[in-house]
Amino acid sequence: GTPRKMLLWANRNGYFYVLDRATGKFLTGAPYAKVNWSTGLDESGRPMRAPNARLTAEGVTIYPNALGATNWYSPSYSPRTNLFYVSSWQDSRMNMGKVSVEFVPGQNYMGGRSRGGVPPTRHGAENTPTEDSNYGAVLAIDPNTGQTKWQFKMTDLTASGVLTTASDLLFAGGREGYFYALDARSGAQLWKASLGGSVDAGPIAYRVGDKQYISIAAGHNLFTFALGQ
Repeated sequence: GTPRKMLLWANRNGYFYVLDRATGKFLTGAPYAKVNWSTGLDESGRPMRAPNARLTAEGVTIYPNALGATNWYSPSYSPRTNLFYVSSWQDSRMNMGKVSVEFVPGQNYMGGRSRGGVPPTRHGAENTPTEDSNYGAVLAIDPNTGQTKWQFKMTDLTASGVLTTASDLLFAGGREGYFYALDARSGAQLWKASLGGSVDAGPIAYRVGDKQYISIAAGHNLFTFALGQ
């Protein structure tokens, strides 16, 4: 019931966190993607490891995969909608097998290794999408509950940043080469453009005179859009 300085964070481990940014205190958290390596978060926000997630020589399927349910791509928060927006990989997974390794100070120490993708997946040898393939999506998360309010699903994965504006627009793209404008409140698609290359950057907005522009890099090109006269 009182103002508080907050930090909102979607971790690549599949959990969304709300922290007190002045003290680091964990306030709430919830999964925003499929997670099977953990049974949930304890009172301090630490993930509780699932018993069946321990590695074996034969390998264990882990959700999400090593690249995470999200990664470096920039999220966005809108004070108008009070929603946190993030580009994510949904249903991403990998098969991890246990290996015997001796600890040597100063050298990389890993107790497991990837046994390759678990088909069907777009990260690995398999590159043909099917109904249960992993996919890219823009999620709108309610920071009060950690629950996903809406999801904009793409066919392929995405490494696009997210931009929200004061007019309740959301801009993002994906590996399909499309650049989207969505309704930030509902997730409805309002517009899209085919840019001919993967969108792996964060959109930016700026003004020249009395006109607002949106720029995005895709493939080896930079594209700029403005509202028509």
